[in-house]
Amino acid sequence: MTDQEMWERAVVVARVEYEHLSDPLKNQVLAIGESIRQMKLEIYALAGGSSIIETCAACGGLCCEKGKYHFSVIDLLMYLSTGKELFNPSFRETPCPFLGETGCLMDPAYRPFTCITFHCDRLEDLFTPAALERIHHLEWGLREHCRKLETLFGVRLMQGLLLSCARFLHGESAAIFGSAGQK
Repeated sequence: MTDQEMWERAVVVARVEYEHLSDPLKNQVLAIGESIRQMKLEIYALAGGSSIIETCAACGGLCCEKGKYHFSVIDLLMYLSTGKELFNPSFRETPCPFLGETGCLMDPAYRPFTCITFHCDRLEDLFTPAALERIHHLEWGLREHCRKLETLFGVRLMQGLLLSCARFLHGESAAIFGSAGQK
């Protein structure tokens, strides 16, 4: 199965699982997700937004070589819980399938944890000490909110969506969202 086929399969399975979640669980996901998205937006703003784009474009995105594994089950939950239209990745010969002609296919609030929190030395040199301290605090908060979601579902959701789907297809897990997805 190609990465593109695995992505499509994972999205279909996850949509079905999501629809079968209880309304109270969906509401919890939405509330936790709102906090996650707000923290990601603040990190992006503190990191300089356009400065990041320029610096990363000049570098060529060397940190994105394994980008296909950065998009997690939590990231898909953010799209499903808000009804935001999911983008179409392209698993071709580029470092990251989530890069399009004009850059990242995802709004900053919906980008994977790794993509929004990883800052190479080039980027960190652009930050003030206060911004860097705040970014580290927000990263800790993101981790805590992701753990809350993992506790709700009883499974590791920060794992890449493609890896989670492979485990599901090989019978290593009963569902992409874990036991909560089977109600």
